Amino acid sequence: MSESVLNKLKKSAVISHVTVSESRLLVPLAQSKKLAALRQQSKAPQTLEKKPAPSTEIAASGLNKDISGLLNEAQEQVNAKINELMALYPHGKKNKMFALKYGAPDRIKQMNLKAIFTRLAMDKPKKFALIQNLDYFGNVTMPVEVVNPNERT
Repeated sequence: MSESVLNKLKKSAVISHVTVSESRLLVPLAQSKKLAALRQQSKAPQTLEKKPAPSTEIAASGLNKDISGLLNEAQEQVNAKINELMALYPHGKKNKMFALKYGAPDRIKQMNLKAIFTRLAMDKPKKFALIQNLDYFGNVTMPVEVVNPNERT
């Protein structure tokens, strides 16, 4: 307000009060279809939909049965660990918070298994040396050193 308006208000000493009545919602909360859909969506558990490659595809790529069995086990362990870690985060921010700390699940699966197990702080199974240079899908990768984000130096 300008000074002249304030001076006039002070001189007249009449100040009117404005009251605002509450506005009603257009649709009551209990009848809103959009809110009902959001409530249903939040009740449904979110899991990682990606499944490991079937063992027939892995065996066809030139891996023997021992290695393909170890690879299937490792894939199941990685999927379980990713789902377990994602379950720790709030519903609407699972993917973003998981990606900030560990990396996107798709990017993790492109790394070799040694890096994946280190990044997710998982225990390595027996005979892990046979599969440590394979990626999640059974392709041979170059070894890469990755630090565990949970360890602080």
